[in-house]
Amino acid sequence: MAKIVSFSIYKGGTGKTTSAVNTAAALAEMGKRVLLVDLDQQAQTTRYLGLDPDTMPMNLAQVFIQGVPINLTVKKTDFGFDLVPASDLLSAVEAMLESGKDEGLLREKLDAIEADYDFVLLDTPPGKDKLTFNAIVAARQIIVPVSAERMAVDGLADLIKHLHTVLWPKYELDQDIRILFTKYDATTSLSPGIVKSARKIYRENVLPMLIHSAVAFPRSYEARKPMIHFAPSHQGTQAYRELAAWLAQ
Repeated sequence: MAKIVSFSIYKGGTGKTTSAVNTAAALAEMGKRVLLVDLDQQAQTTRYLGLDPDTMPMNLAQVFIQGVPINLTVKKTDFGFDLVPASDLLSAVEAMLESGKDEGLLREKLDAIEADYDFVLLDTPPGKDKLTFNAIVAARQIIVPVSAERMAVDGLADLIKHLHTVLWPKYELDQDIRILFTKYDATTSLSPGIVKSARKIYRENVLPMLIHSAVAFPRSYEARKPMIHFAPSHQGTQAYRELAAWLAQ
């Protein structure tokens, strides 16, 4: 059965989409069967992969609204992995989901397709959205992309507190959480200091690889290509290869 991994933090702008897309590409490069699921109504993951969410005949919204089997929404990408695309219709899904009741729906939807993949990666929207909660409940592994800045670290604490006090007790979850520092700037004392402090608190839960801040990441998005295909020898590409190797061990 697939290993389901959610890229989640309630704060926006920390690199969730960048991390999900580039980890999917790195796993595919290793020969793994990978499905990437876009849960964000802004469909940034879908756009990153060169697909227009407005022209997709099927997307994740139909799975929730119309009960369409999730395998019918799967779109093959040019990068060796599959995608369940998003659209702005996910805003309607968010409105129809009931808090405290429907957080397990995605887990049920993925049951039908899990055996077809080695990994299912979930890219989540920012904020405490019900679709984000669905992704967390569905996952066995949670990767928390945290930009190496103080406000993002505060967002990490908010997520961990919510997991411990709300989602884990309610759904009897036992999940592995790992922190991935992104937008790391080695030229200042701020980023190294934040990572050092986090490692004192969260110890081995902080992943060893660092995603350095680099203009190549927005450029790869503009080119609609994951880093492995846009800049295969880049430092950031190698870091995501390391993350993929860690997940696959």
